[in-house]
Amino acid sequence: MVYDKFWNQSGPIFFYFGNEGAIEDFYDNSGAMFELAPDTGALIVMLEHRYYGVSLPLGHQSANSGDTLRFLSIEQALADTATFLSHKAEVLGCHSATKVVLFGGSYGGMLAAWFRYKYPHLSSGALAASAPVDLYPGQGKAKVFLSATMDTFRNFGSAQCAQALDDGLQRVAVLGHYASGRAILSDRFRVCGGVHTARDVDRLLLYIKGALATLAMLDYPYPTTFVTPMPADPVAVACAKLLSASADQSEASVLEGLNTAMNVFLNWTGALGCHNVSLELVGATPSVVRHRPAAPGSALGAIYRTWNYQACTELILEPLTSDGNGFFVEDDDQVQQVEAACRELYRTVVTRAQWMLQSFGTGKDLIEHATNTIFSDGEKDPWKVGGVPYGARSRDGTAFHLPIQGAAHHQDLRFSSPLDSESLTQAPAVERLHIRRG
Repeated sequence: MVYDKFWNQSGPIFFYFGNEGAIEDFYDNSGAMFELAPDTGALIVMLEHRYYGVSLPLGHQSANSGDTLRFLSIEQALADTATFLSHKAEVLGCHSATKVVLFGGSYGGMLAAWFRYKYPHLSSGALAASAPVDLYPGQGKAKVFLSATMDTFRNFGSAQCAQALDDGLQRVAVLGHYASGRAILSDRFRVCGGVHTARDVDRLLLYIKGALATLAMLDYPYPTTFVTPMPADPVAVACAKLLSASADQSEASVLEGLNTAMNVFLNWTGALGCHNVSLELVGATPSVVRHRPAAPGSALGAIYRTWNYQACTELILEPLTSDGNGFFVEDDDQVQQVEAACRELYRTVVTRAQWMLQSFGTGKDLIEHATNTIFSDGEKDPWKVGGVPYGARSRDGTAFHLPIQGAAHHQDLRFSSPLDSESLTQAPAVERLHIRRG
């Protein structure tokens, strides 16, 4: 997609890395580029990621199997962009010397950062917003990620809310140990097909945690439909509903409160009839994995096979959860379960859990050697635990970490709002200055 309203022929290209979905979804949620472009006379270009949207190399058969998905990789996505930008003069009608500034959020931010590192000659700078470039097995990040999620509920909901969520998760784990408890979980959480085994309990717990973490990361101060329809300040809304439903502290009310809280993210419209925990890769069995459908009505459901293939091959700690709507970092001791599910789902898949770490290093390594790159992270976003170190800078000082207080997941890429935090309103000035220097 190309937007040339602000382009003055001598301005830079603002290039957006497509994420795990149709490019239109991100075009509608990347307003900061359109606010920055008039000052620089920039041409806005957004490239859709292979295997998403309409960029399907084998048409509707593209995600049928591990064999048809074998061309879906981070290396290929980076190479696509390298090829595109190497031919920008012919494709876009610009000068061959036109500067390129990269933008990306979340997975797109990871691509922007890695592209700057691997192909520094093809761009002059990058904004990598909420980019978890340092999230690999063996780092113990699952507990830290859950703790960051609870911090968001504590700081932007209440301490009582965070404690109630923790209590609810512990109740689920305890009830999962015996059959009558699993029957209670089936009923209270409206689980499609029920909760019958210990593996089902593992899946339910990941499903709930994924919903809570994704709700926390999307705690925008205004209503959004970016992933699912949600109200303004969804963390505060979820906390109010949780504490109201669990006021008497009975087992039934605690579970109902937890269910009500996660449904602020999963079922705000009331259209979801039951929670399909069988879609979770953790605790999966061959009979379940082989025939999983996409989650109905999910903004991310259509990417279930494509994104989970990427998780299976290169990003093992980032599988889809929560009816295809959310993400959560599984425990290190659950990684083998996910790898087994991957083999059943894709058959020919080769898991390379440490490949990106070997290719680009840790977050500390990446920023130390990076140039002209801003790594921004919002305070509310649990994924910041997989980013570059807080406050870090590169050796030459041109790449740095930009923490943004009171901000959610790549909120600095969205259109500005009067409801933005003070720290967030100041971030564009820093980013604009960096872009001009680049």
